[in-house]
Amino acid sequence: LGHTQQVVTTKELYEKVSTYKDFADQIGRPIKHDPKTDQLPKNIPSGYGDIPDMVSALRGVEDKGQRSKNDKKGGYYIRELSNNSHYPYQVEHDGDEPRHFDIRWLYSPYAQFKLIGVSNRIDRMDFHHNNCGEVRFIYRLSYHSKASASSLPFFLNVVREYPKVKDCKTFARKWYIKDKTPQNLMDGPLKETKFQQLELNFQSLRFTSGYMHDFGGQAMYIQRIFRKTKDHLYPIPLENTPNVLALEKDKTLFTKFLVFLKAPENLKALDEGYLNINFDPKFLTNISLSWSTLGRARTANRPYSKLYQKYKKEFDEIDVSQLKFIKSTQGLVERLNNLTCAGCHQAGGTAGFHFLGYPDPKFSHPFNRQELGLSPHAEAEIERRKSYLNAIIKGKEPNRFRPHSILSISQWNASTLIPEFTSGQTGSLCFLNNESFAGHLSCQSQKDTKVTCQSTVLNKGNSVLIGECVQMDQPSAGNVCWKGEIFENYNKPHNRKNPIETFNFYSFQDKWKLIGATFKDKKNYKCVLPQSGAPLGRMSRVCSIDEEKFNYDPSKPSPKELCANQGGKGFDLCAASGDAGACLESKVARSMLDVCSPTHSCREDYICQRFPDYSKISKKDYMRKKGNKLINRVNPNEIRGDLITKAQTNHIGFCVPTYFLFNMRLDGHPNPVTGLSPESPKFDRTKPLRGYK
Repeated sequence: LGHTQQVVTTKELYEKVSTYKDFADQIGRPIKHDPKTDQLPKNIPSGYGDIPDMVSALRGVEDKGQRSKNDKKGGYYIRELSNNSHYPYQVEHDGDEPRHFDIRWLYSPYAQFKLIGVSNRIDRMDFHHNNCGEVRFIYRLSYHSKASASSLPFFLNVVREYPKVKDCKTFARKWYIKDKTPQNLMDGPLKETKFQQLELNFQSLRFTSGYMHDFGGQAMYIQRIFRKTKDHLYPIPLENTPNVLALEKDKTLFTKFLVFLKAPENLKALDEGYLNINFDPKFLTNISLSWSTLGRARTANRPYSKLYQKYKKEFDEIDVSQLKFIKSTQGLVERLNNLTCAGCHQAGGTAGFHFLGYPDPKFSHPFNRQELGLSPHAEAEIERRKSYLNAIIKGKEPNRFRPHSILSISQWNASTLIPEFTSGQTGSLCFLNNESFAGHLSCQSQKDTKVTCQSTVLNKGNSVLIGECVQMDQPSAGNVCWKGEIFENYNKPHNRKNPIETFNFYSFQDKWKLIGATFKDKKNYKCVLPQSGAPLGRMSRVCSIDEEKFNYDPSKPSPKELCANQGGKGFDLCAASGDAGACLESKVARSMLDVCSPTHSCREDYICQRFPDYSKISKKDYMRKKGNKLINRVNPNEIRGDLITKAQTNHIGFCVPTYFLFNMRLDGHPNPVTGLSPESPKFDRTKPLRGYK
C-alpha cells in the first residue's frame, strides 16, 4: 500500500498507514461499544462504515412467515446482532442471534494480515488491454491472542500489474526459475509490477442453523474494490457487477448496456469469458453482496437474473445463434452472472471464496484446519493458466476461453476453443441439461453405482441451470439427503433506512421448503436435517471398531469414506469458548464421512477438513459417555496415528459443513481488544423450539 516500514498488527497498520486506515474505515470506523454488553451502541451514528450500517439496518427486522409447515414459532424477530464478544454469549433455545463481523479485528493488537498465496494472472491481459496481466497477493486476516489462534473468513487481494509491452513473454518467462526463494521471486517475476487495486471479500453476517434452520444457516459476504491516490484508498465500481436497483429504475441506462453487449466483439468476449463491461461507470455497483447457503440456486447471487425478470423481452431478443459456448438466452444470462463477483464466488467456490490457503500451525488448532488450499474452481483453473502461460512464452496464441466456474479440470490447447471437461464426481456441480452451454459436463458413474446430475435445489418462479452429481442407487457417506425449493423474498421492510443499497440486502428472508428425500432406502446410513447445520442434509453411518482405529491400506486408492469427527450438541458451547479448536478436541464424536482430496472436492456448502490426530486425545476426553453408552469405543492409543499422518501428507481430508470449521465463520473467536474469551454462555429456554417438530 506504499508504506516502507515493517508493520505487523492491524493496530499498527491503522495507526501508521493512511491508505490502510481508509480501507478499514470503509468497513467500520472505531466506535465506542456498550461497556455492559461489549456490543455496538444502541444508537449507531450514520457514516461509520459498512458493518455499523448493516447492523443498524437489520435491528428489529421481523419475518412473520413459517420456515416449514411444522414451524411452531412462525417467523423470527431480530432483536439484536452479536459481534460474538457478548458478555455473556447468548445461546437461545430457538436459535442463536445473528452474528456480525467484529470491526475491531481491523485495528487489533492480536490480528495481522498473513500472506497465504501469490497468483500468476498474466491471463488477465485479456480483460485489460493496457497491461501484460497481473500478479495477485492474497492475504487472510488472522490472529494470535491470549486465548487462541485462528484465521478469519476475511480475504484481501492486492493486485499488481505488469506494464504493457510489445511482447508479454518478457514477463511470462520470468516465472520459470530454479530456486523459488523470496529474493529470486522479488528479482524475477515480481520485480516490474505496480499497484493496481485492492480487492476485498469477507463474511459480514451469519445466521446460525438454529435461527435459519431451513438453509442450514445463512451467511452474507461483502465484496469491494479499492483504488489508490497518493495517500488514500477509495472504493470503485466492481468488475462486471451491475447496479441492479439503478438499472431497474433507468431503462435508458439498461438500453445502453444492450447496445454495448450486442456489439459482435463484446458478444464474442462474453461467449469466451473475458468481457469487461466498461461503457459507463454508472452501470456498475460499488458494493456487492453474496449469500450462502445453496448459493448456486439463489437469484441473490445472480444480478443479471434479477434484471432478466424486468427486461425479459429485451434479453430474449439477443441473437446467440452464432456463439460457440452460449446456446440459449438462459445461458447468456448465466454467463453474465458468472462474470460478477457474487456469481463467481457462489458457484464452484468454498464458503464464498476461491483461495483459502493452507493453515499455519502458529495460527490454527489441529481441530480447526482446512486440508485443501483452493476451491474446486481454483483447482480446475491451474491447468488452464499453465497452458496460457506456456503459449505466451512460446510466442503462440493462447486459448483465451474461460469456462464457467463450476466446470472441472481439462486438457487445454489452442486448437480447440472449448475443451473436453472431465466428468463430475459425486458431489460435483453440473449443468442440468445441454441446452444452455456447449461442452456439457456429465457426471461420472462408477462400476457399481450410477451417478447422475440431479436438481436437488429448485427456485420457485426462476430457472436453475446448476445441479449436483448424486449417487442414486447406492447410499454412501456425504451424499445429499433432501431435495427442496427456494422461495425468494425481495421485500424491503417498511420505514427502514439502509445506506447499503443493493437488491439483495434482505435476501435472508428467502425460504427453503423441503420437497422430499433423495433416497428411499438409506440402508445403514442416517440422514440429518438442515437445522443441524448440514445444508440439504448429509449421510453418515456408525464407524466399526476397525474403522475407528483408522485402519486402511495407504497403498491402495483412497477409500471413499473414513471415520472422522462430526458436529454435536457441544458445538454452541465451543463457539462460546473463544478457543473452539481446543473445545472440540474434548468433545469428539466420530462417524463415517466422505473423503476429499485435490482430485475430489466436497459438495457445495461443505469443506475439506484436515484429519486431526485422534491418537493424541486424552482417554478421558475421547472415551466419554452419553448416559451409559460410550460415544467413541476404542482407546486413543489404538488409533493409527501413522496412517493419519499419511492422510495429511497426501492431502486427504474429510467433508464437513463449511461453518463446522471455525476459521470459516466470523464467530467463535476471542475478543479482539482483550484477546480473551467471552464469559460462560447464557441459555434462554423460554422460547419454543422452532423447526421441524
